[in-house]
Amino acid sequence: MDVTEVGSTFEEPQDQQLHSTLEISSTAWSDICSDASSSTDEEEAPDNETSGQLCEVKALYEGESKCSCCINWVEELPKDIKPSAEEESESRRHALLIRLRRNHSDGKQMALHSIVVQSPLLKSILGEVFEEYSGITTTLKKLVFKAPFHCFFHEWHRLESVIREIKDPICKDHGRLLRKILKSELRETISLSNDLNQNNVITYDYLWSIFKPGIDVYTFEDGYDRIYRLLRTQYVSGLGAQYFQLTVNEVECDGNVFGFSTKSIPIYSFLGTKQVQDLDAFPASRHPRLEEVEGALRKRGEMFRDIHLKPYYYGAYKGTVIDGKHRRNVDGRIVVDPSSHATFTDGSVDLIPFDSNSLKPEVDVSDQTHEAFARFPVPGVRAPRGPMEVTDDLLHLCSAYVRGYCFKIKKWVTFHIDHVREIQWHDGAFDNLVLAGEYKRLIKAFVESHVENKEKFDDMIEGKVSEKLRRPLYAMGAGELGGDAESVEDNLHMILEAAAKWDAVLLLDECDVLLAKRSVDNLGRNSIVAIFLRLLEYYRGMLFMTTNRVEAIDPAFQSRIHLTIRYPSLDVPARRQIWERFVQNSQQESTLKPPDFDDLQSVDVNGREIKNLVKTAQLLASHEKAPLAMEHIRTALSVSRASAQFPLVSREA
Repeated sequence: MDVTEVGSTFEEPQDQQLHSTLEISSTAWSDICSDASSSTDEEEAPDNETSGQLCEVKALYEGESKCSCCINWVEELPKDIKPSAEEESESRRHALLIRLRRNHSDGKQMALHSIVVQSPLLKSILGEVFEEYSGITTTLKKLVFKAPFHCFFHEWHRLESVIREIKDPICKDHGRLLRKILKSELRETISLSNDLNQNNVITYDYLWSIFKPGIDVYTFEDGYDRIYRLLRTQYVSGLGAQYFQLTVNEVECDGNVFGFSTKSIPIYSFLGTKQVQDLDAFPASRHPRLEEVEGALRKRGEMFRDIHLKPYYYGAYKGTVIDGKHRRNVDGRIVVDPSSHATFTDGSVDLIPFDSNSLKPEVDVSDQTHEAFARFPVPGVRAPRGPMEVTDDLLHLCSAYVRGYCFKIKKWVTFHIDHVREIQWHDGAFDNLVLAGEYKRLIKAFVESHVENKEKFDDMIEGKVSEKLRRPLYAMGAGELGGDAESVEDNLHMILEAAAKWDAVLLLDECDVLLAKRSVDNLGRNSIVAIFLRLLEYYRGMLFMTTNRVEAIDPAFQSRIHLTIRYPSLDVPARRQIWERFVQNSQQESTLKPPDFDDLQSVDVNGREIKNLVKTAQLLASHEKAPLAMEHIRTALSVSRASAQFPLVSREA
């Protein structure tokens, strides 16, 4: 490689001039060998010395290559090795060094490889030009910028502006000298880039020219608008694919703090030109409806910020959830809780702190002469714990996804924030509970006292009151806990920990399946019961258990239950009330009259059976495109277990 000396010079003290590195190295190795051979042990080593017994050092040098995979080590220093031209005192006097290398493509025989900045004046200028970049330290002895000089292309107008405003004539000369070299090198690139921009098209080879690090990048992802902040770009080739990789940042939250999360967006190679807006991702400034899109994303960001400022968020959701590699539609209640999601899954998120360098583009001024390995995105580090505010100017960069638990499918999943809604509470749910007044008063007092005095109670209580309390209802069954002791313990521990954090009402339906009496001939069931007893001992939340077989439950649970309520069979007034309520709440036109309910109240059925009968009658009426009538209910009753009590005849007959 040739080195050309350019333009202005500056002096360095004589005592800083370096000796030849090779001469120092040779002398050092000779001294080491000499010291080692002049040992105090003067006994002469025998001729038949075994391997490794001679107390001396021997230097070997990399010689002429004989094959592509091995290094040929030789005993003599190669004769063609000479000191580097840049180490000569004459070279160190110049403001700039330009390195030219043989050009193996068409055109000039020599091509500009890199520019070495040695002038302190130029370093000061470049420090101002690249003020918004990381990776540049102007106090280094030299700064090395390598072709094709993308950073100068992106900051060309700023470079010209800074040089134009310089007052000192010597400093201005140094700046003009650098600009002259770069302009000669970038003239064709700037011209072609301007031509492409005027026609709003781009080629694959020139993608880098429109993606300046630090800009906002727009993409349409999973059917939703997204904007990211560009960190860096890179052309990647390998494994049969070529693509231009955008490394971008978005605002994320791990449940404790906000920060930046890094991801990659590929733009695969293409032939010819392409409309900029047809790219999989393009500069947000090129979007024809940028103001509208940013406004919508800011609203999404406000919701993202508000949700994560709470320890957890209990809400409603209707849309697609991401369950690992699968997607499924869900309509139900959810809890957004990224910290618990990370605890109970492998879905943790690494965050880069909100500091002055986290979003800065990078510029490499190191003098690495050997080709480096391909660069891949570096994972972020854990953000330090403490308040990290999402300022308004970052709202449009907030993630479109939140992580938490879906009660509908009983899984930790990822939700799209656009489908998260506030819950429409059914405030009359508890009042509609058909139960004797003294029972309802006792349940209400017991539960509300638990909420107000959480630290004073460790009890088990019911779950339809969750709507009254506006708290999550976690209904767990034997199926989701597993069939063996180990899986039951893991799943129950997760459920109890999450339910306690969310102040949820925990419901264990048909609890006798899991809490049956222990016996000497069923060690597996005994283990499960013992696990329940141990974990429930330390549970600080509300737990309600239902069963139709109280006598089957292990007696050890009796001492841990603070309130036991036997749900009595429905009397005639209660049955009439339930019939009327289900018909009124059906949102379907009905022709039923009070005398019809006089007949229905006499049928000995429970509340669940009444609900199913009304639903069946509604389906029949909808099929006939008619209002709900007594005949529809008679038909539903005729195929139920209550058919003997209510024969299929009309009142008129």
